[in-house]
Amino acid sequence: MNSPRQGIRNIPLICAHHGLKHAVITPGSRNAPLIIAFNQCDDITCLSITDERSAGYFALGIARISFEPVALVCTSGTAALNFGPAIAEAYYQNLPLVIFTADRPPEWIDQADGQTIRQAEVFKNHVKKSFVLPVETSDKADLWYHNRLVSQAVDLACQLPQGPVHINVPLREPLYDKLPAASGDVRIIRTVSAGMEISDDETHTLQEKWKQAKKKLIIAGFGTPGKKLLRLLAEVNKDKSVVIIAENLSNLADETFIDTPERFFAAAGDDENEDFRPDLLVTLAGAVVSKRLKQFLRLHKPSEHWDISPWPRFTDTYQSLTRNIMVSPELFLEKIPAIYSPDTVSFDYKGIFIQKEKMIRSNHHSFMKQVPFSDLKAFEQILEAIPPGTDLHLANSTPVRYAQLFNTRPDIRYYSNRGTSGIDGCVSAAAGASFASRNNTTVIAGDLAFIYDSSAIWNNYLTGHFRIIVMNNGGGNIFTLIETSEEMEAIKEYFITPHQVQIRHIAEAFGIKYYFCNDLVTLQKLMKIFFSVAGPSVLEVKTDAAVNTSAFKEYFRQIKNIKK
Repeated sequence: MNSPRQGIRNIPLICAHHGLKHAVITPGSRNAPLIIAFNQCDDITCLSITDERSAGYFALGIARISFEPVALVCTSGTAALNFGPAIAEAYYQNLPLVIFTADRPPEWIDQADGQTIRQAEVFKNHVKKSFVLPVETSDKADLWYHNRLVSQAVDLACQLPQGPVHINVPLREPLYDKLPAASGDVRIIRTVSAGMEISDDETHTLQEKWKQAKKKLIIAGFGTPGKKLLRLLAEVNKDKSVVIIAENLSNLADETFIDTPERFFAAAGDDENEDFRPDLLVTLAGAVVSKRLKQFLRLHKPSEHWDISPWPRFTDTYQSLTRNIMVSPELFLEKIPAIYSPDTVSFDYKGIFIQKEKMIRSNHHSFMKQVPFSDLKAFEQILEAIPPGTDLHLANSTPVRYAQLFNTRPDIRYYSNRGTSGIDGCVSAAAGASFASRNNTTVIAGDLAFIYDSSAIWNNYLTGHFRIIVMNNGGGNIFTLIETSEEMEAIKEYFITPHQVQIRHIAEAFGIKYYFCNDLVTLQKLMKIFFSVAGPSVLEVKTDAAVNTSAFKEYFRQIKNIKK
């Protein structure tokens, strides 16, 4: 006979064998056996974070940087539900979270027992798979089944596409008893991937279609690729019939790429639409931020659209998908450079983009010289001042959009929660990434996003190189920037949400250094101090909502006035 808790004791051992190195644990009682087990594993670093929603995003931030599985552990009841937003984000970012939710045993579900809800498969729409462990593992078959499920779950989280898995753990009392020794004969089950190739016949077909296309547009979405992909794209980009669009979140920076498609397609005139419409569209990695790019391609569809991914995803963002090509982008691109000659391309598709982009950049710089202090001007100064080597996290809503109007800096890395694009958890995810990377890390968040996620600074793991810039424009300023209708006026209070929250007091409550500015001169002076001071810090940049709206709309009016 085994101990009833032998399976619980084995969980961290199995996780560690699969490369899991961090467990983010939220306090509770029902999860006490799990807490004891993880803390007894020397190969796993345990972190205690009180707020489950923040803890979930903190774990997501670690997984985003490490590409390794990260455990999330909570007690029973609504604690599990608070992991939900981070789990959904991890699912759409393909990040390997392993969620352990302690639970009452099945006989006590729906029996008016405290802290009890229906937890089995509670995340089923946003995890790769859900598992329920046996309540006890005294029997040899139960222990075998328990160990097999845990190994399968962690292995599945790591398989491409990576993603979250949920393990529900029913536990009977007593909860605080000593656990048995870890079993030395735990068998680890791993999946070996054979990888994907393109057949010779399919390669020939693709090469012929590639050569026939006079206008080829490659779009790289958000991701953290290696140097090889950048090198291959730069090689393919020598082809005059190729244009590459790579927003800053793609982390593929090259001066010959179009890195600001939002302002580019804002400037495109109706008479230029056919010039810019591609014959062949190739998409790599994740989604893009630019709404104008998506609108352009949905209206001016290519004849062919190839989506390149190591796994099938049927992502038809531009309503023109014709082929899912299941290989890595690197493998796909390695087959292309040999089939073109830059000197024999008859149509200079790249040339019309480059000419337009030069005019846009000139107009952008002219406008920025005279724009008043506003969110737009502050972003220009901040993005220029960020130290080289920084990991820059852009919160959703206005920060990630403003950043798309400025050219990508190749000496920093860009991140954002663009899986589901919510404002919740942006600061917590950045804090987790900072903890994992130990790099200089800056997150730019709007005032509402920061207030909503203020629990991000309620933990003991903020590093000395963690910086938070809060763009305080009075709450919900984005709804004055995007296109709405007359109906908006009658219900404005439900979108634009002015508040009396003092950012200073939030920072001081958690012992974080605080700085403030509300004009250009002060911002420029503070930039040097803010990025050099020791310890985590918050900088509040206060701007006027009306000026922000005027500057933003005038910016696009100026861009649209460009003529060929």
